[in-house]
Amino acid sequence: MARDGCCESGNCPAAVAIHVLGSELKLITMHGLMARHRRFNELRELTGLCQSSLARTLRDLEELGLAERVVHPDERPVAVEYRLTPMGQDLSLAIEAFERWTERWMAELEARLGKQLA
Repeated sequence: MARDGCCESGNCPAAVAIHVLGSELKLITMHGLMARHRRFNELRELTGLCQSSLARTLRDLEELGLAERVVHPDERPVAVEYRLTPMGQDLSLAIEAFERWTERWMAELEARLGKQLA
């Protein structure tokens, strides 16, 4: 069924969203922040990313306005945590939709793509 609108003209907002996430590292990091705020080392352990990759990815997410770094100077040692911004929280809804789609179609995707998904 053909749809009229922006996608027909080549200006697809979904393409922009995919470009924003653009990397598996951003997606994994966003997913790690979806449940709650996390400190850097907790997020590193959860995601399995090395320190430099996680730091770069968090910086990218901050620049995009999807995550923010919050410093708690009253704690000793000074506590730093990361959390999703309202824009990041909205994007998490799309990530959850991608997860549901993948769960629904995983068997067929695995059959078609085989080892590429591993």
